[in-house]
Amino acid sequence: MAMLQGAVAQGPSLIEKQIAARLESFAGQLGVAAVHLDTGETVAVHADARFPTASLIKTAVMVEVFQQIADGRVRADQVVTLTDDIKVGGSGVLQNMKAPSAHPVSDLLYLMIALSDNTATNMLVGLVGTKAVDDRMVAMGLPQTRLYRPTFRGGHPDVFPEEEKEFGLGSSTPRETARLFELIARGRAVSPMASEAMVALLDKQQFHEMIPRLLPGEGVTVAHKTGQDEEKLVDASGLRGSIRTDAAIVTTPKGRYVIAVFTRRVKDARWTVDNAAYLAGAEVSRLVFDHFTRN
Repeated sequence: MAMLQGAVAQGPSLIEKQIAARLESFAGQLGVAAVHLDTGETVAVHADARFPTASLIKTAVMVEVFQQIADGRVRADQVVTLTDDIKVGGSGVLQNMKAPSAHPVSDLLYLMIALSDNTATNMLVGLVGTKAVDDRMVAMGLPQTRLYRPTFRGGHPDVFPEEEKEFGLGSSTPRETARLFELIARGRAVSPMASEAMVALLDKQQFHEMIPRLLPGEGVTVAHKTGQDEEKLVDASGLRGSIRTDAAIVTTPKGRYVIAVFTRRVKDARWTVDNAAYLAGAEVSRLVFDHFTRN
């Protein structure tokens, strides 16, 4: 596997060597960052490379919505109207509901995170603004974590048009996304109360193909957000490739950690739970779990 642009050259730890060994047989690019919340130990492989986020960027939208609620600009019970022109395809249920209909912000947040509802996402992005989401990430020390536009609006970016051509809906690095989840886990995103509410939403995630896939069920909880898409641009060989992402707060009997796994340029184009990106990400997730819980 070729070294990714932006990867940090440093002496790898044993767990990082184990991950790198697994990636030798992976037909694509994978980056991972993890932080143990008790010890501060970090695992990082290609953690500073820029990846498309796909729907994982909806976590940043969630943070900005909670910030605007805290600032009094938005209310959790505020009603947003669903109209036919707002509806978009892909994941979610609102696209199949009768319009016009009224939906509170709290319900839209649930739909966006738990079901990755694209229409709910666009309703929230329309409420808070794309630029406000990106400005919030910069204020949190995450300048490479960017939302470019609402979902299913390809080619019509609100910000950074040249980047949108490559990354699509959003972009980030494994390290920045792990940091975002760390801030949420530590109660430092917006406020302790808001962070707790965000964890509760992430805990309702309905898609479990990657990070939780190989983890033991008993005594372990995974509050996470996923993403899946295909590349917007083909590579030199003409391959478009798959994108699969996942980031999580993992609670175990031996402490908590955050982890972000990003893949792109994956040759396996199947839209199934056994896509090679899911399998590789799940194995990397288990390696990190075993490392953090071994002692």
